[in-house]
Amino acid sequence: MTTDAAARAYLDHYLDRKGDPEFAVMLEGPWGSGKSHFFDHYFKARHAAAVAKDPKAKEEIRVSLFGISDLGEISSLIFAKAHPWVSGKAAKVVNTLVSKAISFAGVATDPKENEKLVQQMMVSLDGRVLVFDDLERCPLPVVEVMGFINRFVEQDKLKVIVVASEDDIADAQLEDYKERKEKLIGKTIRVGSEPGAVLDAFSAELTMPEAKAAIVANRDAVLTIFTARDKPNFRSLRSILFDFDRVIELADAKLRGSADALGALLRYMVAIGMEYRCNTIDAEGLRTLTSDVELRLNLNSAPVSDGRVRGRELRELYPLVSWSDPVVPPEMLADMFASGTFDVAALDAHLLKHPLVVGPAAVPAWRAMWSWYDLGATDYAAVRATIVDQLAHRKIVHPGELLHVAGTSLRLLDLNDDLLGGVKPKVFFKAYLDDLEKTGALLPVPELFGIHAGSHAGMTYNEHDTKAFAEIHGLVSAASARALQRKMKTESSNLLKRLQTEPNDGSPLHEWGLAEGNFGGVAILHDIAVGDMADLLLVDSRFNDVLMAALSMRYERTSGDNALDFEKPWVRQLRTELKNRLKATAAPYRAWGEGRLDYYFDAIETWAKPTRRPKAPKLP
Repeated sequence: MTTDAAARAYLDHYLDRKGDPEFAVMLEGPWGSGKSHFFDHYFKARHAAAVAKDPKAKEEIRVSLFGISDLGEISSLIFAKAHPWVSGKAAKVVNTLVSKAISFAGVATDPKENEKLVQQMMVSLDGRVLVFDDLERCPLPVVEVMGFINRFVEQDKLKVIVVASEDDIADAQLEDYKERKEKLIGKTIRVGSEPGAVLDAFSAELTMPEAKAAIVANRDAVLTIFTARDKPNFRSLRSILFDFDRVIELADAKLRGSADALGALLRYMVAIGMEYRCNTIDAEGLRTLTSDVELRLNLNSAPVSDGRVRGRELRELYPLVSWSDPVVPPEMLADMFASGTFDVAALDAHLLKHPLVVGPAAVPAWRAMWSWYDLGATDYAAVRATIVDQLAHRKIVHPGELLHVAGTSLRLLDLNDDLLGGVKPKVFFKAYLDDLEKTGALLPVPELFGIHAGSHAGMTYNEHDTKAFAEIHGLVSAASARALQRKMKTESSNLLKRLQTEPNDGSPLHEWGLAEGNFGGVAILHDIAVGDMADLLLVDSRFNDVLMAALSMRYERTSGDNALDFEKPWVRQLRTELKNRLKATAAPYRAWGEGRLDYYFDAIETWAKPTRRPKAPKLP
């Protein structure tokens, strides 16, 4: 790639020399390489110097070929650029007046012919520089466009610059393109912008002072991360920085007050944002990112089984990134990169427990202990004492928090610090869970043991990939499942009353979120009497299609897993009950009802086919 100084020097030589230009110059580089940034700054400085000598000096005429489907459009754009005082509505008036004059004189009145004549009469391009951008993105045949451009060089003797990404010229047009290029282009300059200058320019566009300050404080690290790949993309960097700015703007103000948190988040976002935008990781891969950077990569990059190998590659590629704690949970960043949105309330709830944001004294002990290495010896001793007390008095009742403590205790045990009083970890946590079950204190959190089985609160469990942790995870998962069953026995009567009150609302059967009163993916219907459900589904010889469809969707959404295994015998009993009731139904409802019954339950029983339960919960 040509240096900025060399590129500027050659362009000055080409544009300043007198006489026939003989050829056009090409500025070439891949998308996002900084061509536009280089180009804008070069011509801005050149025009400023020209105006200092001659206040009437005119700027270059720049035309984007992106989306141009007719060569006449290029002429119209040049006309508009050359005569901005007749642009828009005024240009239409001028075109109309000239068209009428031509018609009066007996000249052809075809609109395209008029357009040519108007431009021939009114466009004076002497001394102007023409710049044609986005050559590769023009839908017209590239040789046709280049032939059109060549007219300005050969016939009009104008200085012409063509901006293109040759890597993106269609393969089918490459041979013709190379042949035409030899006739039109005399010099190709492969350009890009100096990353530091571009970073500073992008930073100036941000709205949050804290975002700008974070970039200044982490400038060298950001540039190192950005240039780690062979082909840094400035467009991607700009988008990532604007996302960073938006997170800071929307998140709790305490985030803005922590330089350390902002720096860690910025470095992480630049690294993973570049990976996402160059297609080495997808949005779902971001959501399941772990402390080992075990990525669910796109198939065109690496199979899932190679995640840990690729994870090591990324850690080596971006050593300045804190992969274990990006401050903002990876799944939220995945939502932002993929859709531009994220749950601000959930983000704030996470940030207000983060020691870098609010300090170790303001966060729960299990959270502070998760990253114990960030604590000084005094803070560590205080947090450790709190954890030991909470374990002794069975105060940790959330399964995710308990698993975090278990993982941390295993890690510290390897470092000769025993939080469990000499009791073996599996024995300790089994006794702990037994005590919680006796009092009914353990919280049922079913969503914790699905695809998110390896993390809680946006953080991967310490030692999650060890056999010792897997054994404890199995104990917690089983105990939580039992707690859920006990809770559902109580909730089943509430669900039945809700369906009886609102028989045309089946959403609680298939929507997710226990906290919102929904039971998607949670086994509960087996605690409702089959006859009571049949009363809701078959009313006055007719099926309630709303509830039948909701029931069908319930099992479709969990097809292939074992979340609703407890309900599957109940489903068959329900079908039998409805079939028996239909036998007592008069024609024509009986035949019609039997057809509807088969329609729904054939599908339901396919989706609700019993699955083989694993002996222990699988970790991702």
